[in-house]
Parts: sequence; structure tokens; C-alpha cells
Amino acid sequence: MTASASPLSQAPPSGLPRRGLRGLWDRVTREPNAIWMREMRQAARLGRTPWILFSLTLLISLLMCSIGGIAASSEASPASLGGILFQVFFSIAYFVVTLVGPAVAANSIASEREGRTWEAVLLTGLTPKQITRGKFFAAYTTIGLYIVVLAPVGALSFLFGGVTATEVVVAFVFLFVLAALSVAFGLGVSSLMSSLRGAIVVTLMLAICVGPILYITFGFSCSMGIHELWSDVPTGLPIWLPLAYTRAPFGLEYVLLLFVLPLLLMFVPAWFLYEATIANLTGEAEDRSTGLKRWYTVTAPLLALACAVPSALATVDETRMVLSLIGIGAFSLYAGFCAMLFAAEPPGPSRRVRIHWDRDGASAVARFFGPGLTRTSLLVAFVGVAGVGAIAFIDVFVIQAFPSGTAYSSVTPASCDEQIFLFATYLSLFFIFVVGLTASLRARGNAPWVARLITMAILLLIQAGPWVVAAIGGVLSTRHDDDWLMVAAPSPFYVFAMLKEAGKSEPSAVIPVGLACAFMWGMAGLLLLATAARRCSRIVAQHDAAVAHADAALRAEEEALARASARVPDAVGPSAASSVGGSSEPPRLA
Repeated sequence: MTASASPLSQAPPSGLPRRGLRGLWDRVTREPNAIWMREMRQAARLGRTPWILFSLTLLISLLMCSIGGIAASSEASPASLGGILFQVFFSIAYFVVTLVGPAVAANSIASEREGRTWEAVLLTGLTPKQITRGKFFAAYTTIGLYIVVLAPVGALSFLFGGVTATEVVVAFVFLFVLAALSVAFGLGVSSLMSSLRGAIVVTLMLAICVGPILYITFGFSCSMGIHELWSDVPTGLPIWLPLAYTRAPFGLEYVLLLFVLPLLLMFVPAWFLYEATIANLTGEAEDRSTGLKRWYTVTAPLLALACAVPSALATVDETRMVLSLIGIGAFSLYAGFCAMLFAAEPPGPSRRVRIHWDRDGASAVARFFGPGLTRTSLLVAFVGVAGVGAIAFIDVFVIQAFPSGTAYSSVTPASCDEQIFLFATYLSLFFIFVVGLTASLRARGNAPWVARLITMAILLLIQAGPWVVAAIGGVLSTRHDDDWLMVAAPSPFYVFAMLKEAGKSEPSAVIPVGLACAFMWGMAGLLLLATAARRCSRIVAQHDAAVAHADAALRAEEEALARASARVPDAVGPSAASSVGGSSEPPRLA
């Protein structure tokens, strides 16, 4: 008996899931995502899919042959012909992925809502995370099939020469990564739309606008800067990144620019689109904030370091200063976007969320990252200001620790430090005002989009209004000095006038006036945050009081029903007793 029971007692229960990579592999192989499997079965029944793949492959093959024939007629060398075919094929594949990928993904969630099958999907018990993953895998499998079918055509460039097999393989790897970003973008847009046609139209319009901009910015523009750093990498070519992996010398710049920075640029938007899709698919009474707040808290320090690295790698103080200002400005735009993003926060966690917290024993950190406008605004303001301060501190430290000297720079380290300090101070304090203004408008009960539109309108007025007044005053004034310039101090663009005055030996009121306005914006932002916190606390207290009153009314009604049911046997007892022979006991029910 003991010998037969010992093997069973040592074996793990079959219902317990395994952890780690082995558990993940078991879940993928044995229990694949139900949405993914359903989408794949539906796609397999379509008869037009093979014809679409055949037509696309035939068209691109004919185009590549035509370009190769034209280049061969001009007596170009095979190596040059291979390089041309490489650039042409992957440029075409880029636009195919950036247009087809979002369109395929936009067809997934919006079609469920328009076909009135979304409620049936929710009734299956699948969580928003599982639905998002299933839809992503389905759309990504489809667009991955397009890339696999086109792979033999892309390998033609390797046969002619001019590019190596490693460069072709790396180009295909980035094509698959770009396909994942395109699918995630389409899912994010589709999760916001209820109409299939609207989702496809909006997604294609955004893809048509964003795709060429990214192609020019990260293609032609970046290739020129990379060529100045590494002369072996050709300039003016849009597909330069795969070539840089084999032609650039290995070093710290190689690791930062070819590994760390590309991973960061792909990781941050991919994670954001994933969390945004889950939040859009989650009900209003559920926790829609934790994922996005976790994304912001993790990615903000990474982006701050990325914005500080170019200035730290430069060798001239003036170049360091310019790159530092660009990095601070880019991070400030990112923080401002996040301030607008979190305008959708509710005043506080719902009752369902708090019940889940109490049931699961959630920690204080988990509760802080949950829904709540006040704690979210404080998190956004603190992380944003800390990120700007970190960039400024790192760049100032590099300038002071490794000065380039006057022989290579036209500005002094003290002037660079002053300009970085002024720029970071003004933008940080104005960012606090932006967060406070957004939180205050949201706390007044405005819809998220209404709060965002009003905030952007006020910010546009603040940015342009003071300069209009200063320009009119300067034209009407008889004096030709810069006194009217200080009228534009409330505008954030006034910081450039402060930078112009930094480092001058003659004292000027431009900088003190600008700093005074910056501190005014910071104090106004803190006041607006306090007002929003007070209003949110009142809203939450009123909601809790209403819920407590409803609970008390329900309990009173239940007690009244219980008392009424207790009086019924007493009223029925005597008559029932007389009918059965005068017994005073109530009748017993079988």
C-alpha cells in the first residue's frame, strides 16, 4: 500500500501549472490562445489568401527584375547591382509592412464590435490580456506569412554581391520587429473604434502619414550622421542599419547606437501600445491604470538616460550643450504626452477594484499604482521632473569632469552649465503646471478628451499670446530696446531668450524675469494639484457615502423581510392547530 502510494505522492498534481520557461512552453504548446486559434482557423478557410500572396510576390519579383535589368544595361558592377536591389527590396517591404500590418490588425477588434460578437468573446471568460495577445498573434502571423513568402525575392541581392548574408538576415530580423510594431499600432487604434470601416480608414491615414516620416528621419537623415561617425557605412541610403552591424568598428558607440538605442526605440512604443490596448478593452469599473503607470515608471528613466548619452559621447562643449538641450526638450515632450495620456484617470479606485485589493491583500505599492487621479498626477510630475533633472545633472557633470578646452569650443564650461540649468529649470516648472492644469480640468468632471483639448488650447494661448503682446508693444513703442521682450516671459519659448543672455558679463533683467515666471508656473501647478486632490477626495467621499447609504437601505430591507417572514408562522399557527385537533404547535412541513 505504501509502495504503491509513494510514486503518486511524489508526482506533482496535473492541474498545477509549471513556472519558468518550461511552464511558458507548456502553456504555448498544450494550451494555445483560444482567440489566436480561432482567427487562424478562419483565415485558413479563406480561398483568397494564397492568391493575394502569389500576386504580391509576383509583382515585387517583376519590379526587382525590371530594376535589375535597367541597372545591368547601364554597365553597373554586380556589387553595385546587389546593393541597389537590397535597398529597393527592403524599402518596398518596409512600406508593405507599415501599411498592411496596421490594416490587418485594425480588422480584428473593430470587426468583433461591429459584428456584435464582442459580448460573446467577453462571456468566454478570457481576460483583456488574453484577448489582446490572441489578436496580436493572429495579425502578426498573417503579416509574418507575407514576409516569409517574400524572403526568396529579398535573397536575390545577396547572389549579386555588394551585401553579405549577415546583412540580409539582419534586415529580415528588423523587418519582423517592424511588423510587430505595426500590428501593435493597428491593435491600439482598433481598440478605440467601434466601426470596422472607421478603424481601417483611421489606421491607414495614420500609417500613410507616419510611415514616410519615419522612413526619412531614421533612414536618410540618420545615415548622414552615422556616416560622419563611421565612414565605412554609406551615406544617403535609407536601409543603413543592417550594413552598420558588419561595417562599423566595435566599441562603446557601437553597442550604444546599434544595440541599446534600437532596442529602446522598439521596446518603449511596443510596450505602450500593448498596455494601451489592454486598457481600452478593460471595463471602466476595472483597473485600467496599473499597466500604463508601470510602463511610464520603467521607461521614463531609460529614456532620460538615452537622452543624456549623446551629449556625454560628444567631445566639444558647445556640441554637448546643444545635444543636452535637445535631449531635455525631447524628454519634456515625452513627459507632456504622458501628462495628457493620464488625463483619463478616474478620481479614485472603484469599489470593485478595492474589493479585489482587499481580497488579494494588495500592498501599498500596488494600491499606489492603481486608479486614482491624485496619486497618478503626483507620479507623473515627480518622474518627469526627476528625468529632466537627471539629464541636466549628467550633462553638466560630463562638461565639468571632461572639459574640451577653449581650443575646440567657442563657449566656456560655465556658460554651458548655466544654459543647461536655465533650460531644465524652466521646462521642469512649466511641466508641473501642465500636470496640475490637466488634473484640475479632469477633476471637474470633464471627459478625458475634453480635458485634453482644453489643456492644449490653454497651452497654445500661453505659448503664443505673450509673444503677440510683446510684438505689438515693440512696434508701437518709440524705444528700440529689449524691454518689451520681457513681456513674453510667461511663454515657455522665452527660455531661448534666457539662453541668449546666459554667459554675458553685463547684467540683464531677462534671466531674473524668466526665472520668476518659471517659479510662478510651478507654484500655480502645485496649487492646481492641491485643488484637484481636494475635489477628488470630495468626489470619492460622496461616492462612498452613497454606496454606504445604498448598503444600509438593502440591509434594512432584508431585515424587514426577515421580520415579516418570522411573523407569518405566528399568524398561521392557531388556525392550523384548530384544523388538526386543537394542537398549539404550528404544522410541520415535510
